Amino acid sequence: MYKIMIVDDEMLVRIGVKALINWQELGFEIVVEASNGQMAYEKYVALKPDLVITDIKMPKQDGIWLTKKIKEYNPNTEIIFLTCYDDFGYAKEAIKLRVSDYILKAEMEEEELRKILLEKKRKLDLSSGQKSELKNENLLMKKQQEHLLGLLLSSNRSNELVREEFIKAQVEWNTRKYCFIQFDFRSSLKNDKNADYQIANIISACLELIINKFQDEDVEVFTKQFGKSITCFLMASNLNEIKIQKCIDYLTSSFKQYFNISYKSVNSPITSTIEETREYLNWIFAASDYLFYVCEGEHLTKETMKQSGGHFIYDAAMVKEYCQYIEEADMDAIFNKINDLEHLLDQQRSNSLEVKLELSHMVNDIFKRFDSGFQEDKDVFAFQKRIINSEDLMEAIEIIRDFLKNIIAENSVGRADNAEILIKKAVLYINDHCNKKISLEDISGYVGISKYYFSVLFKKEKDITFSSYLNSVRIDKAKQLLKNPQTTINDVVDEVGFNDAQYFSKTFKKYVGMTVTEYRSKYEK
Repeated sequence: MYKIMIVDDEMLVRIGVKALINWQELGFEIVVEASNGQMAYEKYVALKPDLVITDIKMPKQDGIWLTKKIKEYNPNTEIIFLTCYDDFGYAKEAIKLRVSDYILKAEMEEEELRKILLEKKRKLDLSSGQKSELKNENLLMKKQQEHLLGLLLSSNRSNELVREEFIKAQVEWNTRKYCFIQFDFRSSLKNDKNADYQIANIISACLELIINKFQDEDVEVFTKQFGKSITCFLMASNLNEIKIQKCIDYLTSSFKQYFNISYKSVNSPITSTIEETREYLNWIFAASDYLFYVCEGEHLTKETMKQSGGHFIYDAAMVKEYCQYIEEADMDAIFNKINDLEHLLDQQRSNSLEVKLELSHMVNDIFKRFDSGFQEDKDVFAFQKRIINSEDLMEAIEIIRDFLKNIIAENSVGRADNAEILIKKAVLYINDHCNKKISLEDISGYVGISKYYFSVLFKKEKDITFSSYLNSVRIDKAKQLLKNPQTTINDVVDEVGFNDAQYFSKTFKKYVGMTVTEYRSKYEK
């Protein structure tokens, strides 16, 4: 695929050109757009497209200026002008620049554009053939550099072996300053937002930008891609933190401008020998994992990293508390609890995989308490998989928040239809067993729901708490028994399920408004 850049200050024109034909069918891929000559040239230098389709009249810098700059940079770049009728005054200048292909915007047709592109492709193919030997050399060099970087990153490879390979490859050993640097694009390049081929193209372009920028600063760089991360080994006689930060700032703005993405990065301390740099291998691996907790756009060094505060292990009490809030459908309490969890994890910053596994197990334990309330198509494994695949802490926490919202919704729907039936069942049980000890656990277990949810549901349906209702039933029964003068107060206490006569008397007065003696004497008269 040959890379194309489209340059025009009118967005509709750019959209129209892109939509006119099937570019990939002809062997082309539109990799970048720009709205003026100055911006276009910056993007050209960064991405090096093979073909530029550009308007002539544009703000800041026009198409003629852009073409001159491009031809100075690479005379083999192919150019096509987009023109209007009154732009032909530029033709003489264009001829000097060896640009002979024009497309009239007003009469732009698919067949005409295809014909021009096929001719451009023929020229590019010829040019590519001439460059193939150079490309093969560059490819071999890139593979050699990746091999050397792989050796540097292998802790089981001795310094002596690595040194031999460097000398064999004619790379200087211990004549400059060195450090590792890691670029992490995982948070920006999530698969649910970008197709795999788009991610691959973006990372490839970012890799090229990284190499070009460090080389511009006279820094030799070996690079290797690991998924959505890029690891670099920097070598320069004048390498320092200021130079690294200058490159970081440039790359930050470039990635945002060209691809609208951010990244996280970390570099190891700068050393005077490769052996010293390799001593930071375990540190750079740990630091790369540490980026799971860092916001996009942050660059870390050893000095700016916080120390890890231990290991996160969820416990039964944490699950129990979540389940209580779910039963009560208390979203505010749930979200406060999740915020506390996020804060705890951010403070500890322990190994990200261990954290994700613990969160996954916690979700499963919560689910097991409520799986009867879930619909069949609601699968807890989907949430667990999302947690394991999460790219940063914020995403993992958001997945848990989503899971809990789902389980509350499912739980509420499942229980709402049965609420009246459940409470009627509970009331019958209370009336039949009020002479016995009845705990909240007993009654909630009898109707088949947790005590937390039962408390909320009972209060909602009866407008009275469970304990108050139980006491009222017992006192009503006590009032009936007290009307019989043959029944002693101790008999009444036993019959209505109170274990303590003093507590019974206190409760009786609270509900009836008079003492037991006053109430009985009222019926003896």
